[in-house]
Amino acid sequence: MACRLHKKDIKCEMEKILFILKERPYYTNNTNIKSYGLINSSKHMAMYLENLGYHVNVVTVVDANGIDKVLFEYKPNMAIIEALWVPPEKLKELIEMPRYRKLQWVIRVHSDIGFLSAETLSLSYINDYIALNKNNLTIAPNHKPFTEYLSNALRYELIYLPNVIHEKKHEGWDNGNSHESPIINVGCFGALRLLKNQPFQALCAIKAADILEKKLHFHITADVHKDPVLNPVVKNLEELFKNSPHKLIKHDWQENDNFAEIIEKMDLGLQLSYTESFNIVAADFINCEVPIIVGEAIWWMPNILKTSTIDYDKTVRKIMAIYQNKDSNFIKLLMIRSLSRYNRESKRVWDKFLEEKFSNHHHNR
Repeated sequence: MACRLHKKDIKCEMEKILFILKERPYYTNNTNIKSYGLINSSKHMAMYLENLGYHVNVVTVVDANGIDKVLFEYKPNMAIIEALWVPPEKLKELIEMPRYRKLQWVIRVHSDIGFLSAETLSLSYINDYIALNKNNLTIAPNHKPFTEYLSNALRYELIYLPNVIHEKKHEGWDNGNSHESPIINVGCFGALRLLKNQPFQALCAIKAADILEKKLHFHITADVHKDPVLNPVVKNLEELFKNSPHKLIKHDWQENDNFAEIIEKMDLGLQLSYTESFNIVAADFINCEVPIIVGEAIWWMPNILKTSTIDYDKTVRKIMAIYQNKDSNFIKLLMIRSLSRYNRESKRVWDKFLEEKFSNHHHNR
């Protein structure tokens, strides 16, 4: 199948792309990978590239010592390392191996500066990658302003490579969950981290449910098999609901189809994170046609679904307003169009990047 990206009869199927992720410690079976944000992002990206005609695989390894094995097995033309987890000295060793001298390397950065600031070695790793000074290495954040500002600060050209999301076909509208139900289901899914701001969202959802005279079921994603003391966010959420008529419901990480079934049972979602580079949970809600309220960090969402990450009263009012209009076709259409607009631009960015990389690759053969 000829790829629309390339001129001069270059074929996409000549190119193989391998996404490499670090295996989560509680996911031990590579053939049955449980779902989490980063691998979901990679799978969406792989689906798009496969549709263009590339050979694409998404794999996980226990640590950086497993990279050589999967590269030797799959023999890709491009290796995309998802997130900052490969020690610079190991990356240098791999890049300088003779058998990988023509391999294109991409290190994708999936966080904005807020989350990276909480990771001691994140910017150190980026600086060390830059110091390798290799022409076949691309360092690529997925947030455009961050890419520009970090490039300026480090005096090095990072390349913006955004997420691409598989969009489901929307063939009609249903009426969602009834307003007559005594329960309001609010989904606040995703990693439980301090900058994700879940306790604030829980407080606002509790207040909104009280005013609406509903019982709140506040749904989160958690590793239900672990001691909640290990995660302060889980522990404090549990304490918020301890003496409450409302209920905290914890879901284990789910595969995409199962997660979609959970989202479809929600009245609305919340993602009022202090910082985001994209936010795949918001995209999942849009694909399921369930309204989701976000903070301004999720810039690509429509303004009608944005609210404050710190103003309790404003956020409570927004939750109530969206709940009361949760079946609005207008809101659903705005969400869908916002994701589609983001996707179109993202695909153009990736098309240009791959055309340049693989055109150079063929020229240098």
